[in-house]
Amino acid sequence: MTRSDGGADEVRGKGSGRRPLDRDRIAAAALRLIDAEGLDGLSTRKLGRALGVEAMSLYHHFASKGDLLDAVAERLLSDVAVPAWRPGADWVDWIRQLARSYRAVALRHPNAFLLLAGRRFNTDAAFRFLETHLGVLADAGFDPPSAARVFRTVGYFLNGAGLADVATLTAAADRSAPPRMETLAHTEDFPHVRRAAPHLARPALDGIFEFGLETLLDALARAPKRRPPDTARHDG
Repeated sequence: MTRSDGGADEVRGKGSGRRPLDRDRIAAAALRLIDAEGLDGLSTRKLGRALGVEAMSLYHHFASKGDLLDAVAERLLSDVAVPAWRPGADWVDWIRQLARSYRAVALRHPNAFLLLAGRRFNTDAAFRFLETHLGVLADAGFDPPSAARVFRTVGYFLNGAGLADVATLTAAADRSAPPRMETLAHTEDFPHVRRAAPHLARPALDGIFEFGLETLLDALARAPKRRPPDTARHDG
């Protein structure tokens, strides 16, 4: 690690200049490393090497590895295209657009998506995302317990769908074993699997996602926007 006269960490860039090392640059490098090598491939030693600094200098910016992973999750969340909103607009279509963009992040970053799906909201950016979503639902007429219910329900679907996409992509990339589904599809032991196999394969995932999303949105559009007082305390 080198230090400037002002004491800030620096990393050597291309050309003659040096670029300051900051949280955003570190998180971006960590995401690239995870994309390339998976979550297990992320270490401070590898990350420091990628940035051209000593591993210990990273702790000047992140108190722990968990803090760094929160920053990577925040970076993934910033990749989600949040649609513009104006009161009176179609809140169902707003969620539809958001959902498609959220899934696209899972497809672009399958190795890192678990961070987005599995870590609790710990950053200001994550809470701004939550604030925006709940604000749209409030404008649409949902009371707080009902808005929370919708947000959680959509989140369950999107995170589950994203993890299923990731699992399918991972299996497709694994050349060490033949795809079990394709093997079973050609036997007589599982006739229903054989007939459904073409519709369960990876090329069908887009249609399955859209079917699930539209089924969910149709149900939410008909859901009550106000929870009865005796259930609102326990439902969320």
